[in-house]
Amino acid sequence: MARVAPPAACALATLLPQAAPAAEWPAQAAAFAPALRACLAGEAAAFALDAMPTADGRVLVRLRRGAVAEECLVTPDGTVLARERRAAPPPDPAAPAFFLERRCVDARRLDGPDGAVLGWLAYPGC
Repeated sequence: MARVAPPAACALATLLPQAAPAAEWPAQAAAFAPALRACLAGEAAAFALDAMPTADGRVLVRLRRGAVAEECLVTPDGTVLARERRAAPPPDPAAPAFFLERRCVDARRLDGPDGAVLGWLAYPGC
């Protein structure tokens, strides 16, 4: 994966303090689906741990790609603006997580308004 240019990384860092609290992000996962899917970029093994709107209408997604934590900033239509890798402890195995593919038998399918499968809500330890 290519490194983020310093201006993009700085832009992402300046938006983080403005991010709205993510009280119940899984309840809003369908609304965040374009951003979640854009950040995961078709990687079946990656998963999102959090998504929240920023003050300027974008979406900040926190995700894991294997042992790597990443923050991804996306426009409402799903255009990725910046990615920043960061150090983070392993996720809580029981925390809510969004996956592109069903990985657990008890994963909850997330459907779009047209009935298309957007992804699956489960937990990192599944």
